[in-house]
Amino acid sequence: MSMDIDPFHAVYRQGEPGAGIGGYDLKSPSDRSFALDYNSSGKLDHLVIYRPGTGTCWILSNQRGSFTPVYGNDDSGTGFGGFDLKHPNDRGFAFDYNSTGNQDHVVFYRPGFGAIFIMKYNGERYTPVYAQGHNGSGIGGFDLKSDRDRVFAFDYNHSGCADHLVLYRPGTGTIWILKNNNGDWSPVYQQGDPGHGIGGFDLKSPADRAFAFDWESNGKLDHIALYRPGRGTFWILQNRGGLFSSVIHIGDPGPGIGGFDLANPFDEIIAYDWEHTGKDNHIAIYRPGTGTFWVLKRNQHGGFRAVFREGDPGNGIGGYDLKSREDKFLAFDYESSGRKDYLIAYRTNGSGTIWILKHL
Repeated sequence: MSMDIDPFHAVYRQGEPGAGIGGYDLKSPSDRSFALDYNSSGKLDHLVIYRPGTGTCWILSNQRGSFTPVYGNDDSGTGFGGFDLKHPNDRGFAFDYNSTGNQDHVVFYRPGFGAIFIMKYNGERYTPVYAQGHNGSGIGGFDLKSDRDRVFAFDYNHSGCADHLVLYRPGTGTIWILKNNNGDWSPVYQQGDPGHGIGGFDLKSPADRAFAFDWESNGKLDHIALYRPGRGTFWILQNRGGLFSSVIHIGDPGPGIGGFDLANPFDEIIAYDWEHTGKDNHIAIYRPGTGTFWVLKRNQHGGFRAVFREGDPGNGIGGYDLKSREDKFLAFDYESSGRKDYLIAYRTNGSGTIWILKHL
């Protein structure tokens, strides 16, 4: 059921089926993507697409809607910066290794096998500044030996630099936060395994997920949002000198957040710049396979309210129907403006489907 006028417009669309983007065919269900500051400009305006298990990784640049590879290799390729990308567990994201405010390094890691690489671009190629290969020892004491392990970048020091790593193991209460001192990694926070979670959130469900969020609308990803899809549970934690406490905590079980019930185990949440301010201070929630997509804004009472609602069931957004369980979203700086105010929707079913949506 549609509840609001759709404010999204497609600026790029392929499929279903489609031809992918920039020469990358998106024909494997393994394909994954994230935004990268390739030029060290402070803008997450390049698109990394990779295919775990095959060694394939491309980086695409955008020139007025025309995407072309600035880095790429064929399927069954050689990996990326020394990381072979030969395992289906492999995952990646952009990271501010040098504490410059630019997420211009690439992290690839292999949960369950202790592998993690951090890579920089030297103008010609990517090379590792940190490397632990298959059956390695992880990083900073966190062993990365569980296939549940997840990692993301976080602004621990409220500096405007997402230069710390959060590593967590859903279902065990385990979460660590690592700082980098000239390549020497050490924990500033650690729990488990087993542990008690963080800031009151116990991390005892295998479904638990977390991401960095700009709660105070100051341009800093210095809060941690945690949620438990299927249980209506959503928390946001603040950090005060290494002491984490909740600024919002709902459930378990709970009614969800901002009217969205979070009662479906497939629900996913990302931080998003809805108002074109350069601040990831809204949350986008979607329910793959149902056409459901909501955007929530923090209200004056310390909670959230919906600024856009579609479904459940719904018709998706901007023409993208969200009718596949394999649908995924990420926020992207399409205009190279310093704002991640576009959404990329893609379908990890091997159909070559990918859309880029503008919020009008």
